[in-house]
Amino acid sequence: MNNQEKVSSYCNICHHETNHELAHRIHRIKREGPFDFGSVDFETIWEVLQCKGCEEVTLVRYDWNSESMGEEPKRTYFPPRASRRKPSWMDQDQLTIPAEYLELLGEVYIALHADSRRLAAMGIRALIDAIIRTHVGEQNNFKEGISALYSKQFISSRGQEIIENAVEVGHAANHRGYKPSVKDMGIFMDIVENLIHNILLHEQSSKIKSRIPKRVRQQ
Repeated sequence: MNNQEKVSSYCNICHHETNHELAHRIHRIKREGPFDFGSVDFETIWEVLQCKGCEEVTLVRYDWNSESMGEEPKRTYFPPRASRRKPSWMDQDQLTIPAEYLELLGEVYIALHADSRRLAAMGIRALIDAIIRTHVGEQNNFKEGISALYSKQFISSRGQEIIENAVEVGHAANHRGYKPSVKDMGIFMDIVENLIHNILLHEQSSKIKSRIPKRVRQQ
């Protein structure tokens, strides 16, 4: 094995598959037993990869044992591979994003990177609850809160139904052990990110409108 070996891997910084250079590899095999059926070999490979584009370094661990014949080794990345990019507007200075939103969004992204979709769904529900409290005050339940967002024109009638569905996923994950699919989680993240962005744009637009000089009518 030479240190110039190339590996294709997803890069969190470049946000797509890139060529990586294999900087180092450690290969270990441990045997346990004997058991009644024989011994079991546990194999672990550690690889240190460096992206050829941005030079970001990643550690990958492969785990396999002799009882899992025919199966692909379990692969674990450090840090985890980002499964969801933060929207570009989160880094724009023009929008003032409440700290609670940023904290909750950050925790949801971490849960998604770890494929903890139930936790991510619960986080989305908590985020919608925070949006309701921030913009229309405490409500008796989610349904009334979402209805209040509609009454205040933060969302449309169609948006009201969409957000209710996202909240229901959080309820199901919390109380009924429901695990949304990767595709569904992508849709629910679109919903909550668009909700926050639209509300922030609504507020920003109102501030801009207040600064526009009023037209003076000619006598």
